[in-house]
Amino acid sequence: MELCTCTDINVEKIQQLYSDEIRQLDKKEFLKVIRWKLSKYIGKEWSGMDGLMIMPSKNLTQDLTENYILNELNEYNCFDFDYKPNEGDNLIFEIGWLFNKRGKKINRELNYAYSSYIYKNEKWIAESYNSFYEKTEIINEGILKNVTQQRV
Repeated sequence: MELCTCTDINVEKIQQLYSDEIRQLDKKEFLKVIRWKLSKYIGKEWSGMDGLMIMPSKNLTQDLTENYILNELNEYNCFDFDYKPNEGDNLIFEIGWLFNKRGKKINRELNYAYSSYIYKNEKWIAESYNSFYEKTEIINEGILKNVTQQRV
């Protein structure tokens, strides 16, 4: 798994990066391109709003499971930039784009799903912050590449 910062990412670049995966799709399948966002924990601060939180999913895709992500994050350096995790850092994965077999971006409403990981006691764990009462600040963001690539 590689967390690519991929600056100035757009639909055309996504289509190029994932051209092989797109060609391998069946007619009814969609390629889910995963975005990631890395934030640092600032502290407790009420946002002034209340509401219902959407809880994180354990599995965003068939390959992108909570166990897979935790293993990759805790065993390897997955980031393509110089980064050392700090206590409280938060890494969120979400589905950013859908593409069909012809490489066309699908513009349909998705049920929002995400997975969230917090760095605690020198390892990543599956956990999320309450966005109504806890403040974070984005450090970096990008897309996920090579989800199914095997480590040697």
